[in-house]
Amino acid sequence: MKPIDVFVCEDDPMFRELFVDYLSRQEDLRVVGSASYKHQLISAIDTIPMDVLVLDINLSGTNYDGLEAAIEIKSKQPELQIIVLSSLDGEDVMLHAVSYGRVTNYITKEHYRDLPEAIRMAHLRQSGLHHSSAGKLLSQLSHKENEELKRKITPKQIEILQLLDQGYSRKEIADKLFYNEQSINNELCKISNVVKGKFPYLEWLRLKKHNTIHILELAKQLGILS
Repeated sequence: MKPIDVFVCEDDPMFRELFVDYLSRQEDLRVVGSASYKHQLISAIDTIPMDVLVLDINLSGTNYDGLEAAIEIKSKQPELQIIVLSSLDGEDVMLHAVSYGRVTNYITKEHYRDLPEAIRMAHLRQSGLHHSSAGKLLSQLSHKENEELKRKITPKQIEILQLLDQGYSRKEIADKLFYNEQSINNELCKISNVVKGKFPYLEWLRLKKHNTIHILELAKQLGILS
């Protein structure tokens, strides 16, 4: 039987070595690589075939860039199974990891010995919950969170995003919608603030501000703009 290919992303070298060693001793698992930081992980995703990704939430300080990585990766490879292994146990972080990062499972590090079985279940497209109900439950949870986010974005703001995605400039959109350019900027600022309010702990959102390309990319990743 072909072993399950596992990739580990963990910034703490001691924990990373522990996890890799522990998983490597499982006959049906094969660790195909590891990374410490988000940029290394994103590069590996494009070059190393893997069945399951074991991912920490914090990859640099307290920036929650593991969650950012999960959102980005799942938008590109929706079938890749991601298991979070983290010391963080906050409800909001767990909820967002499942809803927006679409992770298969979330395990705190004190229970790392449960990881091999979680990987096997993830590979079989099952979760820690019974497989007959887990998929529906996680789908409903994700739907609820996404609908809540979408309700905060107005139809006019969606139209602005769609026009931006079609290649119109802010000035061209203003002319087309009989607005002034500052009004378009204000609407984009509101969209950005809604997303920032949903993810108050993400440093990367505070830094990128109102960049048009990033707003469009994030809107697509979160399902605001199809």
